[in-house]
Amino acid sequence: MKNLILSLFIAGSVAANAQGPIDGFFKSKGELDIALSGSFATSEDYFTRNGKVTIPRDQTIIGFFASYGLSDRWNLVASIPVINFQLQDAAFYVKYKWIFKGTAKGEFSLFPALGVSFPLSNYDFQTSQAIGQKAVTVQPKMVSQFKSSKGWFIQGQTGYNYAFDPVPSAFVASVKLGYIYKKWYFDAWFDLQYGIGGKDYASFNAVPLNSFRELGISHQRIGGVVYRTLNNRFGIQLNGSYVLSGRNASQMLSVGAGVVIKMNTHKK
Repeated sequence: MKNLILSLFIAGSVAANAQGPIDGFFKSKGELDIALSGSFATSEDYFTRNGKVTIPRDQTIIGFFASYGLSDRWNLVASIPVINFQLQDAAFYVKYKWIFKGTAKGEFSLFPALGVSFPLSNYDFQTSQAIGQKAVTVQPKMVSQFKSSKGWFIQGQTGYNYAFDPVPSAFVASVKLGYIYKKWYFDAWFDLQYGIGGKDYASFNAVPLNSFRELGISHQRIGGVVYRTLNNRFGIQLNGSYVLSGRNASQMLSVGAGVVIKMNTHKK
């Protein structure tokens, strides 16, 4: 179980995606995991700086995720989402196993990751049903994890999403608790994004909003994953998330399911 995809990226608008593509587990050299997933997200309310407004939104989300062991210490990660049948923003990451220490009580790891995301289509960002801000971002992260020999683990990560103008940048952070038992995997997580500056939708201030790309987006979310291994090649998962609060973000409830395909491309 240790080399499973332990979190899936069901990408969507800022309020519809799952926790993120970077987890605390590494693939060995040549190992390749591919996940195909589908989810449905819905909301009635939209968080503004001054409270809530009613903006109903429904999204059908198809996600493609891949994680590959370039070596035992270097892993590559890719995520490609399709929202309401339009390609949204792809994300590509590399992560490096910097510090790893195993003891009788468990394993501790600390590692950096670096990613970039960019739009894959000319989707419309200037409507209440926009699927993103068409942002290009550079995303450095630092991740730490302790996995107990009894099967439970705790993971934390922090990062900075540097976005090119006019999209505001953001600080991000998350914590995840999980448990692995035989063929089963469970986790629950909380994450937040704090948009740095930016303008506001439906604000009472006098700053004009020229484009939805100028919105500063913040949110706090909870979610979880249940995964089961079927055999050495396949697994299935269920996931969900909910936006607790935010700024310029929909109060989305998302539920989804997917399949994981495991391969090994390394010839021994």
